[in-house]
Amino acid sequence: MQQFYHSAAWRRLSRRFLENNPVCVKCYEDGVIRKADVVDHVQEVKDNWSRRLDESNLQALCNVHHNAKTRNERKKREQKP
Repeated sequence: MQQFYHSAAWRRLSRRFLENNPVCVKCYEDGVIRKADVVDHVQEVKDNWSRRLDESNLQALCNVHHNAKTRNERKKREQKP
């Protein structure tokens, strides 16, 4: 998994995505303009590897919203039998 995040394809895509989407989508939904720090997979790579480079599966998030989403996804995964 970590190997993917260090790949040239991901670095290129995420850099371009942030250039085109510089505002955190969750902050914007709340009426706040805050710089996005992270390109997040809406459907996590762990859950759907085939969408790892699919731009329609990406969103720009600030660190606060990305960390909250990651925490929630981890909790969901731990609750599955």
